[in-house]
Amino acid sequence: MALETASTTAAVITRAIKDRYYNELFLRQADKKFVHKQLGQLNIKVPQGMGGYGSQVLNWTKWVNLDAITATSTEGAPTAAVVFSAIRVTGTTAQYDNAVSISDIAAYASFGDVMKAAVERLAYNAGLSIDNIVRDAIKNAGTQQSASATAHYTAVPSGANLIISEIRKATRTLMANDAPEQDDGSWVSVVHPHALYDLQGDATSGGWIEANKYTEGREGMLTGEVGKLYGVRFLSTSNGATLGSTGTVATSANTASGTIYVTSIFGKDAFGVSELQALKTYVKPFGSGGTGDPTDKISTAGWKTLFGTTVLNSAFFVNINHTVSSTA
Repeated sequence: MALETASTTAAVITRAIKDRYYNELFLRQADKKFVHKQLGQLNIKVPQGMGGYGSQVLNWTKWVNLDAITATSTEGAPTAAVVFSAIRVTGTTAQYDNAVSISDIAAYASFGDVMKAAVERLAYNAGLSIDNIVRDAIKNAGTQQSASATAHYTAVPSGANLIISEIRKATRTLMANDAPEQDDGSWVSVVHPHALYDLQGDATSGGWIEANKYTEGREGMLTGEVGKLYGVRFLSTSNGATLGSTGTVATSANTASGTIYVTSIFGKDAFGVSELQALKTYVKPFGSGGTGDPTDKISTAGWKTLFGTTVLNSAFFVNINHTVSSTA
């Protein structure tokens, strides 16, 4: 019995070590895709038991600017305090998850650690999924700016690409809206690589600064950050937003006859996000299926989380709708 107990204890410890390894691997890989989420005002984590699935109420704060003072004060008289007001913005969480199954044949025939490969792909999937949720919540909100001074994205002409004048116009809008800058005094843009290519190729732009020249090592850089221009820090992601039900606007409404890209420029507190509550990986080895898998043919891996996001102030970010010169 002593040997069996020792063996069982060793197996439990080994299982716990593997679970921790896969969970840490998952979080490291998933974090690489959280480009949009990092820019949101973070809501406090909802404690367990405070609301059920899909109905956990989240609260963010939309701060209200104070009116300018033009009247002189009276000597010796106490200052009449005004109410420091804020607007509560609410939202809810929803559950998101995914899983894959691995057959015993696939595990036997594969080179390397097939479970490690599965967890890495699931991490990419989780990060991309959360990034999509935030991206889609903001791409049709905010202050809309269509390239070439068109009134709506459906009228953006072919060749209306992202250029420096569009960036300057967007930052002008943010300043006119009294949008607060990020904590470091800059604005932050999320841009697709195809659009970034056009922006960097604008001969009139000048002043492009590589990210490693103004940040203190990797710790000072945001996920996806590539550079800075005219006070805007740019985060490049292949998951940048496009407009149209399939990513392409109907040619009858769009003279560009192609994809309309959205480059967003954010001030602080433009939108809110929640913690990735109960984010967890689930690794079920061969033999864990019980009577549902009597000959141990299947192992599985998956992830699950609760998450919520919402727009807080549409005046604090600008969405530039434009085309790109090439995707080749």
